[in-house]
Amino acid sequence: MNWEQLTLNDVELAPYLPSLAAPLFIHRVRGLISQQEETWPLLRDGLQRLSEVRLKEFSINGSRVLAQNNPQRIVSTSAQVDTESIKNRPCFLCLDNLPREEKGINFADDFVVLCNPFPVLRDHLVISAREHRPQVIDGNFGSFLDLARDLGRGWMTLYNGPKCGASAPDHLHFQACSIELLPIISEIETWERRLVSKNRRIEVFTLRNYRINQLIARGSSRDELISWFESTLSCLARFLEVTDEPMINLIAYSDQEKWTIILFPRSKHRPSCYYAEGEAKLTLSPAAIDLAGVVVVPQEKDFNRISPEDLERIYAEVTLSIDWEG
Repeated sequence: MNWEQLTLNDVELAPYLPSLAAPLFIHRVRGLISQQEETWPLLRDGLQRLSEVRLKEFSINGSRVLAQNNPQRIVSTSAQVDTESIKNRPCFLCLDNLPREEKGINFADDFVVLCNPFPVLRDHLVISAREHRPQVIDGNFGSFLDLARDLGRGWMTLYNGPKCGASAPDHLHFQACSIELLPIISEIETWERRLVSKNRRIEVFTLRNYRINQLIARGSSRDELISWFESTLSCLARFLEVTDEPMINLIAYSDQEKWTIILFPRSKHRPSCYYAEGEAKLTLSPAAIDLAGVVVVPQEKDFNRISPEDLERIYAEVTLSIDWEG
């Protein structure tokens, strides 16, 4: 199989597209989701299981957090991502290892949009590089912004760094899904802000006394946002005294006029409770969605006993404490 055989064109998607002479990217995405739900049993089963997940709501420092009991996510949550394990397993995002029923659509010149058969949120997608290359955001942030813009209102894109949430750290990919359940999206608009910097085309701020450390940039200039991000990533690397990519998770969304970028700086991949024994053990491995306020809890026993104190401690443990104005 080659990528041309895996990706669907507009003729193949026609039964799932609106009657338009030139369908937009978002129309093709929705057409892909419909086509795959109809033809791919694994995805259909995953979507059914998503409809059955249990949720519990907590308040942490006044911020909403949802715990989601999602058993089908146990493979991702417990993925072995050390160098030796990655070396000894086939890459599940490479063309030759994809299920035969799985199809995608093209994005830009070198990405393919695929449906996630183990979704966390509605319309959960994986946007995978055609070429097998490492999970690195440097040089790929522009594509990340373009994806958020092309998906448009109601969607978010996310990036999990290779050492803090990406279950395929050896293969460049983004994810995308609906923003409707994510508490941080609405709280950005209502929470008290602390301005970090501002010019005519980009504003950078944090949320005061929020449950988790974050840096938020909002602007309409793609070039300026890329420049801001590259500078911020470089500063973070110097602060941490690292030469490779600092540990970060990213979320981006767009209303077509401007982008909003949320950057979560990380201190470690998994909390200590992940490795604990007995009653102290909680099988949680936070990534971007978890930090944004929907915490995936695959094990029912963990879901039944997890507390806001547990979540507050986990957030504090895996994220980096840094004064963005300092």
